[in-house]
Amino acid sequence: MSKWKLFLLSFLLTTTVSAGYLYFHRPGGALSREPKMTPIADFVYITSQLRLENVPRVRRFGIKTIVDIRPDGEAADQAPSSSIKAVALHNRLDFHYIPVPHESIPNDAVEALDQALSPDALPAVLYCRTGRQAVRLFALVQASRVDGPGSDAIMEMVRAAGFSAEDLRDEISQRLSHRNSAPAARSAPPANP
Repeated sequence: MSKWKLFLLSFLLTTTVSAGYLYFHRPGGALSREPKMTPIADFVYITSQLRLENVPRVRRFGIKTIVDIRPDGEAADQAPSSSIKAVALHNRLDFHYIPVPHESIPNDAVEALDQALSPDALPAVLYCRTGRQAVRLFALVQASRVDGPGSDAIMEMVRAAGFSAEDLRDEISQRLSHRNSAPAARSAPPANP
């Protein structure tokens, strides 16, 4: 084979491998180590399951607090909350473990997330396996806050994050109806339009 053909073949192979590497390791790509952070409200994000190596990287978003919504032991490759907490604390991040089962969202989880998302704790990221339970739990927190957004804004927030909360519509309406009878609560960050 001539030197020119060898050079051309080498160049094409190197270019193809480099382009493939860059494609799969781009932010949000299949092999990216960077977590995809979806904003759901001012200073509140959701993401899928964090890995231990993701925890220091969330600081790039200015995150102060990590909230684990996923119950431990759902999958063999899932980092336990205690391990994520240890890495979070090592990186000077606050950590809260508020496991939410698939079948329903308990009221104590809504209250715990509301407390975890104090103004001093923001910006925060909530995570579970896909982000679905995290955004749904946050929707109920928003519906429970005296100064939270209305039903349509909450449903749009969930939809904009790529999920549905149609099955929560009645519960969201109930929580909204109790706002006037609830004692004054602290201000919540408004939902993104």
